[in-house]
Amino acid sequence: MKKSDFGTLLALVAGLVIAFLLVDNVLKKIKIAELQKEIDENENLTKEIRNRLKELMQNEKEVDPRIANELGQMIALLEIKQDTSAIFKLAKILENLLKELYKNDKELRILAESNGRKNPAFADYLQHAKNNKLISSEDFHLLSVLKIIRNEEAHDLDVHKERSRILAAFVAGIGLVLSLCAILKKKTIETT
Repeated sequence: MKKSDFGTLLALVAGLVIAFLLVDNVLKKIKIAELQKEIDENENLTKEIRNRLKELMQNEKEVDPRIANELGQMIALLEIKQDTSAIFKLAKILENLLKELYKNDKELRILAESNGRKNPAFADYLQHAKNNKLISSEDFHLLSVLKIIRNEEAHDLDVHKERSRILAAFVAGIGLVLSLCAILKKKTIETT
């Protein structure tokens, strides 16, 4: 091989490497732009969740003041990017509302016993609500994600979850809080 052929081959290889690096750089810039767009959309969704929590908190006709206080704490947690801690609070609200709704329900006790428990757990309350068509199968699965995040937050340090799962769990949880508050308010009015 001649020296000039080797130089040409080397120049060709160098050109291909430079072209590859340029294309790779462009693809990375596109990916970064896509990720930035996703982050911006998530920020808007987080703002939407905070707004829904504020609306729920201010709904004095339906929402008990104790629950409104917990919702306010959740908003504060979201403000400081403590999403899983806020999920923990949301699960606590849901569990307490479900306990109130089903406090004298014999079917719930039977369900808990069939799951090997003396007293119903959050999972039993969710299953019972699904069995009674209070929540849809889809919401049941989203609330199960909420329950899992709550359990990890209670037992593990520095819990981080995929943002889309947290947001989906929040949306389902907030919707159920509103439904349960309305049902319990109606139940209270009927018994008085």
